[in-house]
Amino acid sequence: MSAFLNRRLAIGLPLVLALGGTAAAETTITMWTFLDPNKASPREVALKQMIAAFEAQNPTIKIRVEPQDFAQMPPKFFLGHRTGSNPDLVWIDAKNLGGLAKSGAGADLDAAVVSKWPAGAKDDFFVKAGWDAGIAGGKLVALPLFHGASVIYYRKDLLAAAGIDPASLTSWSKLMEAAKKTTVVKDGRTETWGFGMPLAPIKTESTPMLIGLLDQAAPVFQNCKANYANEVGIRALAYTAAMITDAKVTPTEALVSNVDDVTDQFTAGRYAMAISSNLRYSVIAKNAKFGADQIGILPWPSWSGEKPGAMPVSGWWVAAWAKSPRLAEAAKFAEYMVGSEGGKLWATVGGQVPTRKSLMSDAFFAKPEAAWVKTMIGAWTASSWMEPTECNTRTLQAGLNEALARVIQDKIAPKDALAEAEQKFAAAQ
Repeated sequence: MSAFLNRRLAIGLPLVLALGGTAAAETTITMWTFLDPNKASPREVALKQMIAAFEAQNPTIKIRVEPQDFAQMPPKFFLGHRTGSNPDLVWIDAKNLGGLAKSGAGADLDAAVVSKWPAGAKDDFFVKAGWDAGIAGGKLVALPLFHGASVIYYRKDLLAAAGIDPASLTSWSKLMEAAKKTTVVKDGRTETWGFGMPLAPIKTESTPMLIGLLDQAAPVFQNCKANYANEVGIRALAYTAAMITDAKVTPTEALVSNVDDVTDQFTAGRYAMAISSNLRYSVIAKNAKFGADQIGILPWPSWSGEKPGAMPVSGWWVAAWAKSPRLAEAAKFAEYMVGSEGGKLWATVGGQVPTRKSLMSDAFFAKPEAAWVKTMIGAWTASSWMEPTECNTRTLQAGLNEALARVIQDKIAPKDALAEAEQKFAAAQ
């Protein structure tokens, strides 16, 4: 063998082995989420930055995102657990935490992540109900990424023009009057509706039906049995129906409008107030034709007006597949997304309410444009409610929306419609 060839082998063989070793050590983690890091919404930008930072710190781990439809993603994951085909990580919303627990698809993240934290570290997560929601059978199967809630957005300019102080809208009756004052009709055509609601049976949010129903002493859910068809439930349904049929502050088409529709219509200027998720705040602020500085968020009203209505605790959690062959690496990225670096990106770039108390000391939250964050934290602190995670609540709001449609379109009695919704909830268990 020539000296030249010997030298080539001496140089090339270690290089080949080194490259081969690097390739063999590299692990790709697959994650399902409704976000696409190649797109430009604030949360998607935050996720892209998060992945880049994590991969820079962990050069042998790569993250591959496979965007999914947010409504179909959790059930698809539960099915994949049975068939043996799933991503390493998946995002789970509040309505599907019960399904995650029952499916057995979630890995124990206490063992994989939290048990390695310093004592008391988990206390930095200030929404205790959100943390506890990820626990099933004594096992932590999901970590909170960011918390959300169905909220009432309002336009500061339109309420001001109507002489309405947003802080005064503490009762359902006052909210109705404000919706009437901000509904603008010209030449028989409604130019601005006072109140927008997503009342379609899919891709919906909490509405006055649910929030009003929760404002009672008796438990609405007990042992996964719904208690809708009572005096308060009938009152809440009648109030919501009246917004369409009597007060005419909400269009009839709301019965088939989902949250995407209502959000788009609010940013386009069609509504003075509208229900959407606070998780969409950054997108709404970016797209609002009337200016981001004119957007506000209201605490939910109550029947008496003496205290706020219940502010739901929802949002998104991350779970790792129990059968993942890359569980250690997947858990590491899950930990990064909920950690201080990831949490700051979700808040400052993604426009989300921080999940950690320690992040609130950041100068970002002292800015006027972050005032809505304090509104959310104050509302959760005053009165919060979490769907019963031991139950399958995926059809909860859909059933109530269908009950409303039955009353308005089919003219059946509210109590009968609510009894049907109770039966649908029972069938989902």
